[in-house]
Amino acid sequence: MNRFNAKYFLLFIILIVVIAISVLFAQIYSDKLPMSALDIIGYISVIIGVTILALYFLPKVFAAESFNDASKRVSAEDFFSFTHDPATNLPTAQQALIAFESTMKVDMGQRYAAVVFKPINFQQVNSLIGYHNSDLLLLQLAYCLQQQVVNNPKLLDFSMGAKPPVRIARLQSLQFLVFYNLTDSRFDDQSMVNEVCQQIAASVPEAMSFKSFSLNFELAFGVAISGDSGDNFDEVIAHAGDALLNGLKQEKQINYFDNNSILYSAVLLSRMEALRQDIEEEKLFCYLKPQVNINNHNIIGFELKVHWYEKDAEKPLGLSEFVELAEHSGELYTLTKFMLNQALSTIAQLHAIGVYQRISVTLSSESLFEVDLVDYIDQQLQKHNVSGRYLMIELNEQVMLSASSRVKLIIDQLKSLEIQISIANFSGSYESLRYVRKMAIQQLKINCRGLTNDGSNRVDKAITNSLVTLTRSMKIPLVGTNIDRHEASEAYIAMGGELMQGDIIHQGVVPEEIEIWLEKWYLQHPESIPPEAKPSIY
Repeated sequence: MNRFNAKYFLLFIILIVVIAISVLFAQIYSDKLPMSALDIIGYISVIIGVTILALYFLPKVFAAESFNDASKRVSAEDFFSFTHDPATNLPTAQQALIAFESTMKVDMGQRYAAVVFKPINFQQVNSLIGYHNSDLLLLQLAYCLQQQVVNNPKLLDFSMGAKPPVRIARLQSLQFLVFYNLTDSRFDDQSMVNEVCQQIAASVPEAMSFKSFSLNFELAFGVAISGDSGDNFDEVIAHAGDALLNGLKQEKQINYFDNNSILYSAVLLSRMEALRQDIEEEKLFCYLKPQVNINNHNIIGFELKVHWYEKDAEKPLGLSEFVELAEHSGELYTLTKFMLNQALSTIAQLHAIGVYQRISVTLSSESLFEVDLVDYIDQQLQKHNVSGRYLMIELNEQVMLSASSRVKLIIDQLKSLEIQISIANFSGSYESLRYVRKMAIQQLKINCRGLTNDGSNRVDKAITNSLVTLTRSMKIPLVGTNIDRHEASEAYIAMGGELMQGDIIHQGVVPEEIEIWLEKWYLQHPESIPPEAKPSIY
């Protein structure tokens, strides 16, 4: 109902009310009921009052309505700016959502492939020529893309019936979107979508220029199919975006969303929750790997290892196999605290029987950079009444090289507690040697798993041999780790290696049985008994 009809309808209602009051008054008069002059004056006053109120409020009501209507009217230019991206003049994600949902409401059986794509080498443009100038290049790209696909009827039109049709929308960042209709396709989905992607990629000129700057655009595509990857707009777009990101990691131009990743994500979340619960309840399995000087059989220390017995798993997982899972679950630092407590309690246990050996604990970069790590270790040292020189922190070489200044600061703080530092997986590169000297590292470790005593693996043997010689000249202890076979042990000893750790020494001693293992070791090698050891241990 427009304003003109509403106005006269309201006047008609007022007239009906006046007539009804008049009829009522006439009925009373015809029944010869007593009516005074006051009643007649009241009747006339009501009629006059209703008329005056109608004449007074009617223009105001419709004037306000007219104002509201005027305020709701938006010009075509303003509407375009609300629904289109200012940099590319393409519809926004919200406009694409409206068009997609309108299409799906007409026929729920339609199948569409959501194709999210982006120029993979455009990020550098912003830093070189600035955001404003790069937007001009982006506008050129959007124009070329739109011109290429404007006449493809299989692509969803985001213009809502306007001419010419617009078949590309702009998403967040540098991502663009098209929807390809697969409903009546006679060929397999991937063949049709690949053809569209190649068509879009071919629309990009070999070089797009702005002033003296030119750039060859390269496009990467991520694809998700409605129905297979969900029917919800946001869900399909999110899956296509995930496929794009995974494709970029794998250096694929066109990558399809893998529905198995949904199941994988659910399984991963379940594993994260199980690990988090086991860490909180301290259900992880700890054991000690002895480090021995093979020349005199003296024990020089132990490395604390952690295993996680995952439910239904055939074998336990080592720390390196679930540390990333612990990080994602938010319990990595809790795991680190658990390992430190286990190491310090074992050190106190060894002190009670007169054995003073170091125990090393492996820390990830995330745990190393925790703001209260050093304070926490200091508190635990005091709690267990042990000296920091019996605790060794083991860091991966990559941690040291990737954030050397921060690592040096933390290492200095740890050294103030007399804690010693070991570097695992040492490569012997010039950069590594420079930092080892700079930070005064107390121990280096090299992986000897691949060593053999024959002519194979000559490169690995040469590297190990040079590191043994180099560390001896630098007077830094070098421990060969993962020496699990006799031939690896023989090859390592032949190079001059002395300190070793691996299954050939022992597969791992649980802290509760460390005294029993030491008793057996000292019985086999009495020359290695430390003078401080109590007689009960041997």
